[in-house]
Amino acid sequence: MRCWRAACLLGWLWSLSIAAGASPPVVPSEALVARYQTDKSFDDVVFELDFAITERNFRITGRNTIGKGLRERGYEDFPDVEVIHFCSLELAREVLLLDPGFVAQMPCRITVHEEGNMTVVSLIKLPVDHPDERVNAFARRMNATLTEIAEFAVSR
Repeated sequence: MRCWRAACLLGWLWSLSIAAGASPPVVPSEALVARYQTDKSFDDVVFELDFAITERNFRITGRNTIGKGLRERGYEDFPDVEVIHFCSLELAREVLLLDPGFVAQMPCRITVHEEGNMTVVSLIKLPVDHPDERVNAFARRMNATLTEIAEFAVSR
């Protein structure tokens, strides 16, 4: 009975927030992670990603070399795993003028890891279910660019 009351209270509070003008929560789209595989070496893929990212006027803002860090802690056989963070201030400005809350989607991230004898590149796409269609158009444009970057790195 308590759970039912709590659920009713939460529902009532949610409906009050909507009536007061608050937006309903946005549920992210499915399939926001795209994966690509190649038989290229890990180092070659990272090199190609760095090139593709900077060629499109993004700046690499950070790098997490997780595999290397774990090997330095004594896990000698841990495979290479890396997260590359990157951003374009001009593109960030463009979308933040539409929705400052979109900063939660930044910076862009592409991951690289070894799986068996393959190198895997994964990217996190931007959601395209925002209430403002201009933000969705931006996200679609960015997703196309992110896809180009990943596909360049894994292509022969």
